[in-house]
Amino acid sequence: MSIPLKIYITPFAEKGVAEPQKWSGEAAKKALDVVNKIWAKAKIAFVINDYVEDKPLDMAKSARNNDQRVLDVLSFRHAPDNAVHIYLVNPIVNLSAGGGSYLHSDPEPASFVQWYGNDFANGRAWAHELGHLMSLDHVDVDYADEKQAALRSNLMTKGLSVGSDLTSQQISTAKSSKLVKRFGG
Repeated sequence: MSIPLKIYITPFAEKGVAEPQKWSGEAAKKALDVVNKIWAKAKIAFVINDYVEDKPLDMAKSARNNDQRVLDVLSFRHAPDNAVHIYLVNPIVNLSAGGGSYLHSDPEPASFVQWYGNDFANGRAWAHELGHLMSLDHVDVDYADEKQAALRSNLMTKGLSVGSDLTSQQISTAKSSKLVKRFGG
């Protein structure tokens, strides 16, 4: 099962001044390798169908602290096609999330992932956002409960986790999601 991605490497700008771009095509490929290792457990693979070095998004730093606003602005910039749109952006100061995902984004299912500086962290954040597109919710961990604390290594753990594990229930949910079914799963 493979799901097509359209990658937009989108740097930010403020008042017309572009910020240095962190993501590159090579960094995206390395992060996608991490994504596919994580999702291989579910026999789901993601492939880059198209890659775009996007024009900078001119947005004040003070306006970037809301993940829904950022994703809305990004997704409205492009016409629909038959792929999941992934926006790879520079780090966003004061954003509480590592990215954002909205299955019913307009025009296409879309996510943005901010730059974390290394292949594993970038790929893990990207895999987490794709999990949301496949109907997975956050896992809240009660660290006082020993059984619950074991979930800290789960991909969908809320917050800036390094976990990449998936439960059998999460795999089942992902495989039966609208997104996977849309692309032939």
